[in-house]
Amino acid sequence: MTMPKTEYKTKTIHKKWPQVLLGVAIILLLCLLGLQVYGKYALTEAINEKTPDNVELSYDDLDINILLGSVKFHNLNLKSLNEITEKIEVLATTEFLKITDVAYWPLWNNKRFEADNIEIKNAKITTYKEDTDDVHFSVNELSFNISDVKTDKEMLQNKIPFNYEILDVELQELYLDLSRFEELKVASLSFEENNLEFENLSITSKYNKEVLSKRLTVERDYVDFKVPQGNFEALELGTVKDSFTVSIKRFNLNNSELNLYRNKLIADDFTVKTLYGTRLENLPIKLNIESFFIKNANVFYSEKIDLDIDPVSISFEDLDAEINNISNTNTQKTDIKVEAKLMGKAPILFNWDFNTKDAADSFNASAILTDLEAETINPFLESQANVRALGRIHEMYFTIHGNDFESTGEMKMKYENFKFSILDEDQLGINKTLSTLVNILTNDGSKTDANGYRYGDIAVERDRTKSFFNYLWLNTKDGLKNTVVGNGKK
Repeated sequence: MTMPKTEYKTKTIHKKWPQVLLGVAIILLLCLLGLQVYGKYALTEAINEKTPDNVELSYDDLDINILLGSVKFHNLNLKSLNEITEKIEVLATTEFLKITDVAYWPLWNNKRFEADNIEIKNAKITTYKEDTDDVHFSVNELSFNISDVKTDKEMLQNKIPFNYEILDVELQELYLDLSRFEELKVASLSFEENNLEFENLSITSKYNKEVLSKRLTVERDYVDFKVPQGNFEALELGTVKDSFTVSIKRFNLNNSELNLYRNKLIADDFTVKTLYGTRLENLPIKLNIESFFIKNANVFYSEKIDLDIDPVSISFEDLDAEINNISNTNTQKTDIKVEAKLMGKAPILFNWDFNTKDAADSFNASAILTDLEAETINPFLESQANVRALGRIHEMYFTIHGNDFESTGEMKMKYENFKFSILDEDQLGINKTLSTLVNILTNDGSKTDANGYRYGDIAVERDRTKSFFNYLWLNTKDGLKNTVVGNGKK
């Protein structure tokens, strides 16, 4: 029996369907492979064409997946040269650079780049000062992931040239040249979920004290600042108009130590030193730190005022501080509270506040010092003022209100058996005549009110070429003088 024609054709077509599908799949696969090859070629050509003449860019291999929209460069190397001098400006290498899930339609339609993720692993970056071999910035073992990246021609003009959702960073051995005389180093740093942690941060002078003194033409502090561990909580970066913004919920520094030394034999620096309210207001960024906590810090400061006398430090040890509203973005006061032990022994509490929006740079400061044996600060007094003291300060309180030009305040003290010895210039003996005269003018703490206190007024005109802490010392010194030498009445 003969099969009908239509039935025969149907069966024949059914038998050929697998062959047709296989053929289509092969064609699609060949097209995809062709696109892969062409895509890799086109991307390579585009990189070569768009790379500036002063930039050398190379890589060992390039993986591209047209279907998934991903690109991966292996062992990428970049060298940027100064266009005129051909000195190296930037050197960068990375184990790989991977871009995942690039969105084609925005790129094609609006020239807008969008990618699900950009990853760099084990990068090393070094930048150099202009026309020199001196390093300005370097970092080793930099790895980061950045997700939901978006940028376009307009965004590239911003301080942050792209938008992103999540940024995770890890790095080792960061170096930054801060100035002609100071540098910053960080042993390790990580940033995850908007929290930044670092270990072994240091800001130090590039030279030792002797070499620095020879290089300076005007006074400048020798700095040795070390922080074993610290972190920023809820750190957010952004832009507002043309300004870069930094917002931090909480900043913590733990177990830090600051050593400052100044050679007073070098010429004075007569430039005007603005107070901290103005400094904060005039920062080139918009900054807002809600709270800053310093735990278990030590601060040492010394001055060399005589070529033949080694300076001795005054110290503030076991220092804890809480600073609220370090900001130039609101009208609230910056409030500072510090607790420490003067020379590691006498408890001291210091409060200070100011407002960055106050054009007069007004501030309030107060302190309470207790249980200070005069002998505790004698090494410092002897090296700085050729003075030796005896006695004990049970309590000392002062409050000052000031601005950029002048300050007034009050001091009260409860002390006993206070005496001074004026040392000879070589500090080997005591000038008895001067010592007797000073002690005649000085009340030893016996003439007090019913509660055992003596009082003194404070009135100081600021030397605007000196720092705020010099200003604070002048207020303290004026209060001490008027309390100890004056009539002691309120």
